[in-house]
Amino acid sequence: MSDKLLKSPLFDKIKTYITQGEKDTRIFLYVPYIKTKILERLLKGIQNQITIITTWHINDLVSGSSELKLYQFCIDNDIALYIHNKIHLKVYSVNLESAIVASGNISHNGLMEGGNYEAGVLVNELEISDRMYLEKIKREAIFVDDDNYQIYLEEYEKAKKQVPEQIDFEDPKITPQKDYFLKSALPMTRNINDLIKGYQKINEGSKPSESSEIAACVYHDLVNYKIETGLSENEFIKKLKTQFFAHPFILKIDEFINPEAYFGRIKEWIHDNCTDVPLPRRWELTENVQAVYDWFEKLGDGKYIIDVPGTRSQRITKVR
Repeated sequence: MSDKLLKSPLFDKIKTYITQGEKDTRIFLYVPYIKTKILERLLKGIQNQITIITTWHINDLVSGSSELKLYQFCIDNDIALYIHNKIHLKVYSVNLESAIVASGNISHNGLMEGGNYEAGVLVNELEISDRMYLEKIKREAIFVDDDNYQIYLEEYEKAKKQVPEQIDFEDPKITPQKDYFLKSALPMTRNINDLIKGYQKINEGSKPSESSEIAACVYHDLVNYKIETGLSENEFIKKLKTQFFAHPFILKIDEFINPEAYFGRIKEWIHDNCTDVPLPRRWELTENVQAVYDWFEKLGDGKYIIDVPGTRSQRITKVR
């Protein structure tokens, strides 16, 4: 399939591709126009975690090209939904390691028999710059929660009342909250040394790690903390320290460590303060908390100490 042009109908080709991923891989759909019924068919039987980045222009919602009911479908199926109204690309990716790049949206005309003439290609291995490009788009996107959904719903209902008198409707201006505490805002690379080595390899034009899991974490953290390529090791560590300890989520965790906190309590606090929908289960935060501990200790210039007093769990303490 990778040596040929993929021709319409694309539905079966894309479904076959995304169902081949291992259970622990994540499916990413960067698609501007999505019809919920077609999406439901496309994802039927898939147990992987799924992230969708799409558009919700008010004109498109009124015309039916996009649908607000997509949000409830995502809630019901534990799918992370993001809005980025500047995307026009259509990328169907497994773990951001490979991808089908196609012309078709997730709609009858885009994917199904009897629809438009569409085409696509399978990229077996995304390059480093490709991965960073897609990670950047995701980072810029607005996570859809109940509040943001309600804003779009109200604008949509107002616009519907004006049809057909008004044709062009303005999209709502939604600014990410400064204290927006998503799980994805936390560091993912459990060992900071893996991140340092991975960054060096990227600068050399190589993959950050032979482990796809570690590589995914490295890409995530570089984009999350806005670290550009081309820095020396000292420059990289200096900027990483600045970006990490200035992040709103990390600042709040630092306040919680006053003057000490145990592993379980930090995990509980993060769980209670996450704004993800659906809320991650506590056990799903274990690796994030392990990364937070490692980053605080190794980037904190001696300001934080980690120990295991008695038979209790790990404790992090601020050095006065």
